[in-house]
Amino acid sequence: MPQKQDIKGFSLLELLVVVVIVAVISAVGYPNFMDWRKDREVRAAAQKIASMVSGIVAQTQRGSFPYAQFTFGITDGVDKKIFKTKGMSQKSLGTILNAGNTLNCDIVNSGVWDNHEVHVYEAEVAIHKDNSGAVCFSKDGSHYGTSGSLASNPNANIRGTISDTYIVICDLNQYDINGIQQNGVKGECKLSSLQKPAYLVEWSRFGGTNLYQWNGNAWSIK
Repeated sequence: MPQKQDIKGFSLLELLVVVVIVAVISAVGYPNFMDWRKDREVRAAAQKIASMVSGIVAQTQRGSFPYAQFTFGITDGVDKKIFKTKGMSQKSLGTILNAGNTLNCDIVNSGVWDNHEVHVYEAEVAIHKDNSGAVCFSKDGSHYGTSGSLASNPNANIRGTISDTYIVICDLNQYDINGIQQNGVKGECKLSSLQKPAYLVEWSRFGGTNLYQWNGNAWSIK
């Protein structure tokens, strides 16, 4: 005959202790998880933007386009930002210059840009500008230019170097040091009270691109 087994379950007190322990661990770990998730999303967007800039510059260096443009703007209210790269053919560039017209970096959706959307990327992140901007590159840097909000980009101290050739990307719900949403505006990075996670993509007129991470006090190379 089978022997009787002394099977003992958990008491109500033991179950309550386990529930409390799980709740405490979750409460401690959840903020860290959310911070990690936010940083991951912002970092991924910054890496993509840096790749877009370096990619379109590489095409000017290879001769695919004599003139190229990177633009950013706001879509879907303030929740989404849209980033684009465009290229201009040698024929279109020659037509503009031969007609005695000035080559500029204006943001347009038709006409001078033969390939209007080499790359398009949308992300739910904030940037340090509240309106559209553009930067343009050429192979030798002679036609480098900016327009829109980048035409008056404020100087930033990047590892001891003052630069105005950059874009800052941060969390969509950026808060200041007092925990108050900056300016009451969702979707804008305020440089004077920038909080983590935030990244900066810097470029030169010749196309060199660097990615930096905000450590709470200064920019560090990423």
